[in-house]
Amino acid sequence: MANLLWPYFVLLTLLFTRAVCAEPTYADEFEIIARAEAYLDAMDRRDRALASGLSKRSLSGSANYTPTDTTCPSGSLIRLASTGLSSEESQYVAARQNVTRDALVSLLDRIGLDNFDASDFIGSNTSINIGLAFSGGGYRAMLNGAGFLAAADDRTVNSTDKGHIGGLLQASTYLVGLSGGNWLVGSVVLNNFSTVQALQADPVVWDLSNSLLAPKGANVTAATEYYNQVADEVAGKSDAGFEISLTDYWGRLLGQQMFNYSAGGVGLVWSDIADTEPFKSHDLPFPMVVANGVTEGEAVDIATATVFEFSPYEMGSWDNTLGAFFPTKYLGSEAVNGTPANSQQCVVGFDNAGFVIGTSSSLFNIAPLNSTFIQNSFLPSQLLSALSKVQNDSFTRDVAVFAPNPFFGVNGTSVQMDPLIGLADGGEDSQNVPLLPLLQSEREVDVIFALDNSADLDSNWPDGSALISTYERQYVRESASMPYVPDNNSFVALNLTRQPTFFGCNASNMSSITPLIVYMANYPYTYLTNSSTIQLSYSTAQIEGFITNGYNLGTQGNGTLDSEWPACMACALIHREVERRGIEHTAQCQQCLQKHCWDGTIATSSANFGELNPSLLINANVLSTAAAGSSTTTAANSTVTSASSTVTGSESASTSSASASASESISALASSTRVAPMATSSTSAAGAVRDTVWSSAAGAVAIAFFCAFGI
Repeated sequence: MANLLWPYFVLLTLLFTRAVCAEPTYADEFEIIARAEAYLDAMDRRDRALASGLSKRSLSGSANYTPTDTTCPSGSLIRLASTGLSSEESQYVAARQNVTRDALVSLLDRIGLDNFDASDFIGSNTSINIGLAFSGGGYRAMLNGAGFLAAADDRTVNSTDKGHIGGLLQASTYLVGLSGGNWLVGSVVLNNFSTVQALQADPVVWDLSNSLLAPKGANVTAATEYYNQVADEVAGKSDAGFEISLTDYWGRLLGQQMFNYSAGGVGLVWSDIADTEPFKSHDLPFPMVVANGVTEGEAVDIATATVFEFSPYEMGSWDNTLGAFFPTKYLGSEAVNGTPANSQQCVVGFDNAGFVIGTSSSLFNIAPLNSTFIQNSFLPSQLLSALSKVQNDSFTRDVAVFAPNPFFGVNGTSVQMDPLIGLADGGEDSQNVPLLPLLQSEREVDVIFALDNSADLDSNWPDGSALISTYERQYVRESASMPYVPDNNSFVALNLTRQPTFFGCNASNMSSITPLIVYMANYPYTYLTNSSTIQLSYSTAQIEGFITNGYNLGTQGNGTLDSEWPACMACALIHREVERRGIEHTAQCQQCLQKHCWDGTIATSSANFGELNPSLLINANVLSTAAAGSSTTTAANSTVTSASSTVTGSESASTSSASASASESISALASSTRVAPMATSSTSAAGAVRDTVWSSAAGAVAIAFFCAFGI
């Protein structure tokens, strides 16, 4: 995380000038008219999308962000982790397994393993629990992860063809996201289990043409109106007596891009998932989101952080610092040791869906903001009123505040006497792939697909740090067991990030049996997808390129890079069950395990420059601008933009069929309803500085939160 902070401080220096918040200068009055027409057209497109866009339903029935009172359920609201899974999760998983069993047989039959009868092996009683874990990493993680999810979804066009892996999603039991990975999980799940293709084609959600934090571009007037609306929505929560923080605003902004509901799902709550038709029919893998507990005055690391999870039913932690869970639906209710202070007055609506995904991606506590300096930065005075709604205390301002503390008075917990709980980005303890929920023995997960879109290296590619942190945590504090993994240098130098790598292949070598981990790291298959985590705007071509790259990761170029990959993935799915039965794998699976299992080797030399800055695996001859070693963030972004038409168009004779097929698969439903953002022809030097800052994520942070809220 530390290597991501420097852009904030560099760009913040630029932000605190008159140029940043100055009124835009246009070449002539006609551009002002054109921009106004474009804005009205966007609003019209949004209204039409709300009427006939993604499949959606009015779930919570609430039209505002403010939690409301309700009658409490009978009995204690606290459930101790020592009791195992909640009855609701156990019942859901049991019913889900009846769905996944048939889906897994269908997937295995399509792949066609040698000398293997899927129906006979699975039968009517065998349940193989598959977990999909999507890492943090901003939009880089969301879009790359979306490509993999599209490849795994049998509803995606062409995903069940030879060389593809469609059906893996339907065969999975659990679906977990963290930070940017949870933007993916949350938007898929809460848009009625929509496909990636539908989300990509929709004109409202996933429109990243302008920065998330500057959604109106350089149009200060439109931005003012937009943020005033957000401020009014959050003010209702504050006026009702609840503490608010920057994460409340952050969550409302995310909701506008992630949820196809009125006002970005202003009344949509996380526990609403349980009321969706896909969930009630058990067609949806059990979804969870991960966040880190933050203690005032302490650094967030694997030794101190309590890892929280949110499901549609519960919020809490398995860690011995808490070991308790509280109903997600009733967060915000006042209770002592689980007993409501007033049985007639519990709270619903606190678990706002945007607030939950915002909590998992809240980084404000590691990028402190100086409100005094901002207030002297020539900001429009009418935009500073939201300041009074955020606590002056830096701790409660910079973390997601859960108050009252749902675990107040629960004996044996480290938070039993705290009036509130502060939560932040789930990757702040370096566990950027959300493995912990799936490593809990109570869930009996057999295999985890760990999608790592972290930016560990200077070139913004992953180096296995997320897995290493979770592995080390089991020794730093009592935690779920995890298979042995190598050091960072070995991950890169041994090409463990270049191809799918299995960890924990031999259960007999482990003191406790853990899930097999299929590690799949972000790598440039057909596109340079190493953008900065704080890049918050993407063109349509870039979105297409990222999703196509993730699809090619999932399919290994539809078999172009490895024709045996679908079969090897199938071998991984059945591996733990084969071990449990004490039988031998087929010769085909034995070869797959030999190829993909990490054998304990540690690299004796450091990774070289090409390994730290990889070039494209597919279409490298077409994308001549993507020379090896040019994959720094700046070079990658410019290369991605210039090469996008080549990657996604698939018109060149030398373009591989794998890239063309994947691009066709994930873009078949993409429409032309999205309009490219209008260029701003500012003529002054100040305008040029302002436009540059507006187009960057750090600049957007300052404009959105500093100019709009004055924080």
